[in-house]
Amino acid sequence: MPFDSLVLKKIEVARSDMAGRLRGLHDIVRGRHPAVHRIALVLYEPANDLLRTFASSSDDHQGLVHYEAHLAAVPSLRELAASHIPRVIDNLDLSLQAPSIHSIWLKARDYKSSYTVPVYSGQHLSAFLFFDSRLAQVFTPAVTTDLDVIADIVAQLYLLRIAAVNTLVGAVDVAKGLARLRDVETGAHLERMASYSRLIAQTLAPRLGLSDEFVEYLHLFAPLHDIGKVGIPDRILLKPGRLDDTERACMQQHVVIGEKLVRNIISDLGIENDLAASVMVNLVAHHHERGDGSGYPQGLLLEQIPMEARIVAVADVYDAISSHRPYKAAWSEAECVAELRRESALNRLDPVCVEALIEAEGERMRIRHQLSDDSHAEGEPSLPPTGVVTSADAA
Repeated sequence: MPFDSLVLKKIEVARSDMAGRLRGLHDIVRGRHPAVHRIALVLYEPANDLLRTFASSSDDHQGLVHYEAHLAAVPSLRELAASHIPRVIDNLDLSLQAPSIHSIWLKARDYKSSYTVPVYSGQHLSAFLFFDSRLAQVFTPAVTTDLDVIADIVAQLYLLRIAAVNTLVGAVDVAKGLARLRDVETGAHLERMASYSRLIAQTLAPRLGLSDEFVEYLHLFAPLHDIGKVGIPDRILLKPGRLDDTERACMQQHVVIGEKLVRNIISDLGIENDLAASVMVNLVAHHHERGDGSGYPQGLLLEQIPMEARIVAVADVYDAISSHRPYKAAWSEAECVAELRRESALNRLDPVCVEALIEAEGERMRIRHQLSDDSHAEGEPSLPPTGVVTSADAA
């Protein structure tokens, strides 16, 4: 008898992240088919033809994480995506003449057979779902009939989650437009900051156990950290030059306003217990906290600040000092590194996050140059550090 999908949905609805939902479903699958040793969901980003690991569950708790590959470089999956038909491989050792990193990883861990299901949003490829076994010829028609029900549930859970996340981003983007934040922060700044945030998270992921899902949500929501500026009057938000004490206190209220705004949107969408919601709330509410307690609005110490907020803080400060602003030229890389390490030594910025960004020099510089503001060329003479945009007081 096929699985009862309604029962499975009820069981899984309380899970807070996709990995948790996948583990729960895997437990149920293994109750009926013990030889299904692994389930994994890999996302597809059509804008750059990129496959990216997202969530997985395996009996040995060993997952392929932080994996990226262009779909064009994986002919077997490219054919599968075009056909819209699931694929069974009875013996991995005898198949896949042009092996990918994914298949090499599977073989190294003695997986023998697999069942792959493409996931679509409408007619557009959205993800691949993999079922893997350490035994050959596991995925008979009877087994795949059962797994198709699981695949449908995973697809619906994932697509519903993405729909909710996109609705959340859309609602916040509308609010950003109302506040005319583009007059304050360029799109390039937000894109750079998101890319630096992802770079830091990816660098730290193996050491800190950050999931692919966490990294994806951090990258997605990092540009929305200052959404609370929708509630700041234009006379303060758009004021050239320094703010006085009263104006600065008003500006700092954008954090509280932003947290209330995103919590209201999250509540309306009914995703309060979701990992995506948690990442967004934490980075909006805490990105101006500093490890020595000098930040706002709560004056938290470093160990009290959520990791996503620590990462965004470092990314935001680095982009602020490395970019041209109306009141300053871009600092040199040497000055930027020195400033980040100074803030780190004062325990204002997380030293682990600072060093992760500094160590990833090649990718950091690629982001800085590739996403630079078109109106300002690199190499302008830098100004001596003045503290105008350091982590201690950047608004």
